[in-house]
Amino acid sequence: MNVLIIGGSSDIGISLAKKLRDNNHQVIITYNKNYIKLNNIISIKCDVSLENDIENVIKKALELFGKDYILINLASVSMDNNFLDKTKEEFMRVLEINLVGMFLCNQIYSKYNSNGLIINMSSTDGIDTYSEYSLDYSISKAGIIHMSKIIGMISSNKIICICPNWIDSNSTNEIDKDYLDSELKRIGQSRLIRIDELIDSIYKIIIDNYNKKNRNTEVLRIDIRDDKLWTEKM
Repeated sequence: MNVLIIGGSSDIGISLAKKLRDNNHQVIITYNKNYIKLNNIISIKCDVSLENDIENVIKKALELFGKDYILINLASVSMDNNFLDKTKEEFMRVLEINLVGMFLCNQIYSKYNSNGLIINMSSTDGIDTYSEYSLDYSISKAGIIHMSKIIGMISSNKIICICPNWIDSNSTNEIDKDYLDSELKRIGQSRLIRIDELIDSIYKIIIDNYNKKNRNTEVLRIDIRDDKLWTEKM
């Protein structure tokens, strides 16, 4: 099995790439600013705000893997700010990377591949855990959910949209602890999702759906319930 992870330079992307590699799968990851060097994993620069970059990396995957590869879209940014202070530039940048960039990844992959598998990363913020400060982020993540459903009606590729709640990632740990604790309490999340839990869940989703004849789109919420990870079809 071959996999292209766009936006694979985060701790989540790197952990997923290593999990796939260690299970004997061929992997390409993309980075934007900082080159990522991992043993037996190919790294390619790709700015998802640039259509040509996406086209180039999709073609490179096609060259290396043929049409037999999975696309995983993880590229995402957030620019937290309160409603009245949020600028148009901030709002548009978040939509450009999170929603428009992911649209282009889905579209260009679908130009060259059929009967494949696309996994789009959204968030529970696109469902019900949104807050004032992440208005643009939440809108982009809600857009990803609906975009995935619509593309799934059009494309011959199977689309799976995953929506994790708060993850114990580097970006989460940069947030003010008091604010994070208040958010977890507000939404009823007893603890952060560990990265290894999330990666194991994503890997199971990949294995369960690779070469599956059922092409229906799925939206999966990944959350913590009774201190355990659970996945629910939305």
